[in-house]
Amino acid sequence: MARIQAFRGIRYNKAKVNYSDVVTQPYDKISPELLDTYYERSPYTTARLIRNKSADPYTAAAAELQNWLDAGILLQDEAPALYAYQQEYQLNGEQKIRRGFSALVGLEDPASRIILPHEQTLSQPKADRLQLLRATRTHFGQIFLLYKDPQKQIDALLQSALTPEPEETAVDHFGDTHRLWKITDPRLIRQVTALLADKQLLIADGHHRYETACNFARENGTAPGGENPLGYTLATLVNMDDEGLTVLPTHRLLHGLADFNEAEFLARCGEYFTVAPHHSLEHTLKAMQEKRAQICLGFYSGQPLFYELTLRDPAVMSALAGQRSAAWQKLDVAVLHTLVLEKILGLTPARQAAQENITYIRTAHSAFEQVHAGREQAVFFLNSTTVEQTYATVLAGDIMPQKSTDFYPKLLSGMVFYKLP
Repeated sequence: MARIQAFRGIRYNKAKVNYSDVVTQPYDKISPELLDTYYERSPYTTARLIRNKSADPYTAAAAELQNWLDAGILLQDEAPALYAYQQEYQLNGEQKIRRGFSALVGLEDPASRIILPHEQTLSQPKADRLQLLRATRTHFGQIFLLYKDPQKQIDALLQSALTPEPEETAVDHFGDTHRLWKITDPRLIRQVTALLADKQLLIADGHHRYETACNFARENGTAPGGENPLGYTLATLVNMDDEGLTVLPTHRLLHGLADFNEAEFLARCGEYFTVAPHHSLEHTLKAMQEKRAQICLGFYSGQPLFYELTLRDPAVMSALAGQRSAAWQKLDVAVLHTLVLEKILGLTPARQAAQENITYIRTAHSAFEQVHAGREQAVFFLNSTTVEQTYATVLAGDIMPQKSTDFYPKLLSGMVFYKLP
């Protein structure tokens, strides 16, 4: 069963800081330029806790945390609570609201199939986050978990407890608005946790932080599933049926490929794909969107033309997929990593995991500019992976390639913290 608990969150003191000045994107979404911006914005930015610039960032973060607690910059709530968290954002001219809530979630043994990861993880980010957790004993970021509740019973309960004015309001640098409400009603908390007890939870974002929490628990004598404070981590849970869920694609930039030749590459692709040229990025992306039901990739390497690559026979993946499921074989991102990057370009799974030749980027136009300017060799454009595709793949027991999904907007760091006893 999924174990959900209320907790005494640590939050910024609104009398001393403006939330919009101190909250940040998750640690792995903070570029060097954005880090500088956060540092300039406030001496109490969450960036000093999750991405400290000091030579020893972990010790420095622990000192900052204690100093802010001592000075009343951060305050711990008196009563255990669930924290309703709403994100209002605009995408392609459409206004959306994503609704969820923050709580403690019990760490689980993978064999239990209670908490389901969907992406591969990398060793370096886990080592980095483990050192921070050792130094601070605090979860600053939230694991993003999805659960199924088509009747929206949990949403209705949470909505019934919301006051007109939230406890916190913050606007991030994208212009998205984040609101937080504290819910302390014991009866409502029991109802919510009871409704979640029989749910499977899908990790949408935060795989590295979840595995880090498990590793930290183990090295302190608590196996996942253990019923003590170390056996829990901070998470925000969102209904898989929430209309505000948005998944963006993550495109792949290539660099450092020796003797790469576009004509030779496209000829190899022609063995498996229908290769169609386009004169603009917009036409390429539009063609890809129209073929969402098929497996369709976009490609550009700095030459005048863009290319749409549509897989002719999806059965070709059967020979490459090993024991992986039919759901996995139908993923655009799986075809890219297995058929194109590995088989055609010779990038082994180990090289892909080490990111020797791959850079991940969110926006197609930024990716195009990098290649057009000669800073990268080529780019593969992708359609977004849907929540339904992700869920089907995970239920079949498979893990997707890293950066297969990009849930937008991100959960801000700094809305609420959980400090281990």
